[in-house]
Amino acid sequence: MKIKISNALLNCLLAALAAGILFFENFSPTLKTFALVCAAAALAVLLATWRRENSVAVKLIAVIIFFALGAFRFYAADNLPANDISKFEGQIIRVTGTIRDEPQIKTMANELTQQRFVVEVERAGKNPASGGVVVTSYGEPQPARIGDKISAEGKIKFITGYKNPGQIDTATRMKSDGITARFSAGKAGVTIEPVEGNFWTKFLRLVAEIRQHYRASMEKIMSNEDAAAIFAMLFGGYAGLNAELVEDFATTGIVHILSVSGSHMSLLAAATAALCLLLKLPRWATVALGFFVIFTYTLLSGMLPQVVRSACMGMLVFLGTALKKESLGARMLAFTALGMLLWSPLLIFDISFQLSFSSTAGLMYLAKDLRRKMLRLPDWFTMPAAMTLSAQIASLPVVVWYFNRISLSSVLANVFVMPLLEFVIVGGLLGGLIALVLPPLGKIFFVAEALIFSTGAELNHLFAKIPFSAVQVPTLGIAAGAIYYLALIFRRAEILLLLVLVLAVNFFKTGGELEVNFVDVGQGDCAVVLTPHRKCLIFDTGGVREKTFDVGGRVVIPYLWHENVREVDTIFLSHVHEDHSGGAGSIIRKMPVREIVTAGEGKAEYAAVFGIAQEKLDNLREGHTGEIFKIDGVEVKVLYAPLVGTGNEISNVYQIRYGGVSFLITGDLVKEIEADMLRAGIDVSSTVLKVGHHGSATSSSEEFLRAVQPKVAVICAGYGNQFNHPRPEVLEHLEKVGAKIYRTDKDGLIKFKTDGRKLTVSTFND
Repeated sequence: MKIKISNALLNCLLAALAAGILFFENFSPTLKTFALVCAAAALAVLLATWRRENSVAVKLIAVIIFFALGAFRFYAADNLPANDISKFEGQIIRVTGTIRDEPQIKTMANELTQQRFVVEVERAGKNPASGGVVVTSYGEPQPARIGDKISAEGKIKFITGYKNPGQIDTATRMKSDGITARFSAGKAGVTIEPVEGNFWTKFLRLVAEIRQHYRASMEKIMSNEDAAAIFAMLFGGYAGLNAELVEDFATTGIVHILSVSGSHMSLLAAATAALCLLLKLPRWATVALGFFVIFTYTLLSGMLPQVVRSACMGMLVFLGTALKKESLGARMLAFTALGMLLWSPLLIFDISFQLSFSSTAGLMYLAKDLRRKMLRLPDWFTMPAAMTLSAQIASLPVVVWYFNRISLSSVLANVFVMPLLEFVIVGGLLGGLIALVLPPLGKIFFVAEALIFSTGAELNHLFAKIPFSAVQVPTLGIAAGAIYYLALIFRRAEILLLLVLVLAVNFFKTGGELEVNFVDVGQGDCAVVLTPHRKCLIFDTGGVREKTFDVGGRVVIPYLWHENVREVDTIFLSHVHEDHSGGAGSIIRKMPVREIVTAGEGKAEYAAVFGIAQEKLDNLREGHTGEIFKIDGVEVKVLYAPLVGTGNEISNVYQIRYGGVSFLITGDLVKEIEADMLRAGIDVSSTVLKVGHHGSATSSSEEFLRAVQPKVAVICAGYGNQFNHPRPEVLEHLEKVGAKIYRTDKDGLIKFKTDGRKLTVSTFND
């Protein structure tokens, strides 16, 4: 019996492998139980088809095998060896190893210089160790190269991201690249020991020097911002990029051009194919030269894992196009994805893999049909338009899950802006090589590059400012995403109609429940409250001291979009400290906010923290003790608003009440003010307590906790924070009053739902 391995069968095997990975990640059964169930399923298929020549049975057994294989590979990849560096978490220890990637240097917003190393660990203290660790140091950068030995001491921490729905999973992405821990070098900094290295090490160093040559050559001719943008397009990396430029590129859907992606590989291959066509080379020579160009560019980009993946995807598109055999390219895409997931199953959780695979699949399966439907339009428009639309259609659920918006201006940007930027990429690579041999000619090349890039960036800025250039959309859940892909695969309108109905129900449903979501913003406070009819209130907005990271724009806003929040009714701020108010600036700039209620520090101080001029804060005012806000059946009361004081003493206390359930939001309330509130006879009893000052010993006195009598306590703190919050004595006091404790550093997002009588709790890590 012959079994033909068709594209459909390959895709089924790939889906089974992915399903096995996802199943084991979500349900974590024992290996023995899982193996027995899979064996029983395969045996059942065999018995049902006994003595029959049934190719369907063989295919079903193959699907079961790949499902099991996916689960076993995930188990093996997710369970790290006993001497992995992450096993030393929480210990202050000296780590010795080899620098495996080019060291990164950047100047922080506070003017400190940060040097970042990715280290392949050899020893932790006196013990042999393995795995990758990210080491950061501050101060004068030390000369260091790939392959040099490094030694540094610090407190080992896990790789963690912000644990909220829709957030990019940084920890799993880095784990798939073999990086499982991080630490900051102490006062002693790092010690670098130069190593001559082997041939491969020397080659990687040469490649790094070539990239630096490109950067230095460009910075001599053009502005640092333009040089940073063109360098990012050539080799990836967001260091030094203008934030407005990145936002414009994201709005028009071409932000991928700022990092090495499959489109870069396809571009270089297409340019090679055009040259081969001009020279009338045979098809085999075109394919060989295209592969050589992509391989060389991959080497120049540092052979980073995401670059290698992009190269594989780009080669597939080129192969299918060059040989005019899309079916061959589609088959190789499935084989490549199977190989990648078998080698590194954690890739399935990596956004770059998800986008590269879905976009490439769209190009393989949809672009030709879309272009055929545009026959009456000119070729110069149909080719980029069909490629853009096919990639967008295929990757839409992924894009919506992470970014909650669809670019309606992407076709314009791809037709009119991308050709200019593609010329910048090809020309930039040539210009760097020319500058090596003929520096004066290289300067002329880079001047032209800067002019063309500026023209493209300005044109893209115009497209980004068109009304409805990008529209916010609600998150597609797993069920809706599955229905969407079924409709795409089978091309059935009734399936698409089912998806529309599911989305409509989700969009318009109001369950009569209040949601209080304590968002993981690291070492800061933020609670997003959604009323029964989905009005949004925010209590504190998180933030980072000295503005080294935009928590509002990169954590809170994505969560609001994930929850389909389009405007904010009221922001209630406890006080002006950046870990409570720093994120508000980005929220105010990016969506309508009706009112901002603050403590009594003054408008000038809040304007400075927000980074917004005072005259633009007409909707900001102080809250007053006893003031009550009634919004959509939800009552918010300012229990306490100090008139005098400094620092954490100026901290408003709010109580949210819905029916018989209440939430006490205390900011950084200190024990002295807690005592003042109790002496004043203020009723602080509440169902849920947001614990004061991240669980610091300066807050949460036993008397205050007895007065609150919380059933649940929430502590907002950053993982591994330098203040050792929450303090053990605070946890003991909370346990004494019988409160169930949740922590954002351990649980991630903490979501409460209540109809005014019953209260349910779920967390990101559930």
